[in-house]
Amino acid sequence: MNDRHRQPDRQRSEGTSDGRLVEIHAQIAREKEEPREGFSLTPIFIVFLFCGFGFWAGLYLTRNSGDFSASAFDLDVPKASASAGPAVFEPDAAKGEKLFVANCAACHQATGLGMPGAFPPLAGSPWVAGTDERMIKIILVGLAGEVEVKGAKFNGNMPNIGAGLKDAQIAHIATYVRSAWGNQGEPVMDTKVAEVRKALAGHGQFSPQEILKAHPLEAK
Repeated sequence: MNDRHRQPDRQRSEGTSDGRLVEIHAQIAREKEEPREGFSLTPIFIVFLFCGFGFWAGLYLTRNSGDFSASAFDLDVPKASASAGPAVFEPDAAKGEKLFVANCAACHQATGLGMPGAFPPLAGSPWVAGTDERMIKIILVGLAGEVEVKGAKFNGNMPNIGAGLKDAQIAHIATYVRSAWGNQGEPVMDTKVAEVRKALAGHGQFSPQEILKAHPLEAK
């Protein structure tokens, strides 16, 4: 008798649960956004935003990349003047000092005083005064043999450091040496270095006698 009374209760409970599920499903369906035709505005805005950024980046690179030339970032390459005229090289002793320290100071010292018996001084040296061609030649192909500077003899070996340097870099170094430590030589142009380099094609190290025969030291 108890079972007959309990069965309708169980059926009633199951019926109520199913109805509740249907009601919840209907509510969820109502809350969903109806599908729309066309495109969403948000993705379109993002596309236009990226297109605008790409256009701006292109303009920026065009105006600031030096015509996409690597020389735009080379400090030793002459820059065009504001009037868009031909580029003019300007010897720069400050750049020359940095290059001298990196390439020459190990032997000639940052003070230009050299090392006794081995590497001659450049400070107050007649070898760096007068014509710039003598110094350019020595930088380009080197100098081997005993030299005499201000009564002292030196027998070091000057390598051809200029072989690994650009014309402008050699001009900066020579300009610095000819104006530092009391020296009073004229600045050196990169065109002069290029001219001497071309003339020395295939030439080995100079001997002191050979270089002095071509360019004798100027008497003071």
